[in-house]
Amino acid sequence: MRAGVAVMAGRTAGAISRRLHIGGGTSIVGVVAQRVYPDIVEHLATELEHGSVMVTGTNGKTTTSSFIAAILRDEGLRVWRNREGSNLVGGVASSLVIRAQPNGHLRRAGQAISILEVDEAALPQVVRSIPPRVVVFTNLFRDQLDRYGEVDSVVTKWKQAIAQLPNTTILVLNADDPTIAQLGESFQGRCLYYGIDANTLETGQDDAEAERHQVLDARVCSNCGHEYEYDLHFYSHMGHYHCPQCGKQRPTPDVSITHVQVDSFDRIRLQLRSADQQKELIVPLPGLYNIYNALAATAASLALGASWEPIISGIEQSKPVFGRGERIQADGKTMRLLLAKNPTGFNEVLRTLFSDGTTRHILFILNDNIADGQDISWIWDVDFERALGQTQTLVVSGTRAFDLALRLKYAGINENEMTIVPPARLRAQKNTQTSRSRRMKKQRLPNEGDTQQQTTLEERIYGIKNALDSALQQTPAGETLFVVPTYTGLLEVHHELEQRGFTPHYWEGRDA
Repeated sequence: MRAGVAVMAGRTAGAISRRLHIGGGTSIVGVVAQRVYPDIVEHLATELEHGSVMVTGTNGKTTTSSFIAAILRDEGLRVWRNREGSNLVGGVASSLVIRAQPNGHLRRAGQAISILEVDEAALPQVVRSIPPRVVVFTNLFRDQLDRYGEVDSVVTKWKQAIAQLPNTTILVLNADDPTIAQLGESFQGRCLYYGIDANTLETGQDDAEAERHQVLDARVCSNCGHEYEYDLHFYSHMGHYHCPQCGKQRPTPDVSITHVQVDSFDRIRLQLRSADQQKELIVPLPGLYNIYNALAATAASLALGASWEPIISGIEQSKPVFGRGERIQADGKTMRLLLAKNPTGFNEVLRTLFSDGTTRHILFILNDNIADGQDISWIWDVDFERALGQTQTLVVSGTRAFDLALRLKYAGINENEMTIVPPARLRAQKNTQTSRSRRMKKQRLPNEGDTQQQTTLEERIYGIKNALDSALQQTPAGETLFVVPTYTGLLEVHHELEQRGFTPHYWEGRDA
């Protein structure tokens, strides 16, 4: 009875939120339900016939979760995800409460499995409520230092979470990331490692260029503190590493990629190897990071006992998810949304955009809201030099538009080649315009210079809406505008596109 009351209270709160246009009414569902019945998550999770899979890490959580969901649907399971809400505890709770009946039981719990994207810091609390069958760790990079701290603090939280897991849980670990690979050292259950074994990656990029501006977040051995040496280096600290002092080295992957070939921007051909199996897989998304996402999803699906046919069909037929390569048609033009929220992620997006020498139409959005991280000094670790001479049009916006424009200027990009759209009119400009207006009341005929300067001030545009309009207007019909925002910038752009009817609300996806 208490579970039923919690479900109804949560869903009512969500409905009110939507009716008042406060938001999607998703995360609040779980928050309210947990207030009414703190154990609602544990209660509902036990009813999932095939249990739960959790995906965590700095980058790639959403796309990896989407790949796994597509694979398991093709395997014949009913898949539930927390795409409606956040990847914090409240969002995980919402994903279950939304699918519960007024009697406090999950609807259609038979043949169901949940794929839960979990925030790095929230993992210890989530695993206490939901014992997972599989936990996938994608990677670990510096991200939102004001919230998470350095990577070592995240590793500590993850080890605390792993210590709570039963031996029946399977850890799926990235062998190419030393901070992820070390998580299996003390775990008593089964660990399944994945990684890239290809000696070369045919990604169209110059090796010397790939080394520039790389941010190494795992330089030293976790055993002895000596600096790692690399036999192969893919990006950041990802690659084939070993410690020359104590001998610690990259684990041999159970699932690996032996060959990579880029056929086009949205088509990467992979050769996969697992045990005695060799398979070809097409990844329909751009970037080296999506190769890792597909590999992680493959390893997780094999850990769950999936067969190869749904693995191949599920990934090959996947569509880009919210802001991760998402394609939206707008006024006869194509928009591609590529979230970039930390230096390593931003570097890989830039490499994906500019590695083939094609010039692009670009809208950069840099925000410093709480969900983005309020310390934006990380932009100086981003290889914006890669964009030099590679943009046909360039619009810069967000709450820290001028900071990003300055970084681009230091990268060698002429400020006259940028359209800078700040979030609001600067106070100094407001005061200047007010003073000029007062002076003009006393003058019948202002001189030519004053008129031109006033026009410039009046024509200055502000806000995401106008930044989006400017970027679209500068993009010719039939061509593509690439929007590269931080997290809250992505939400703002998506909301504006929803308002214009170009795309549905991001929470309106349905379970298969």
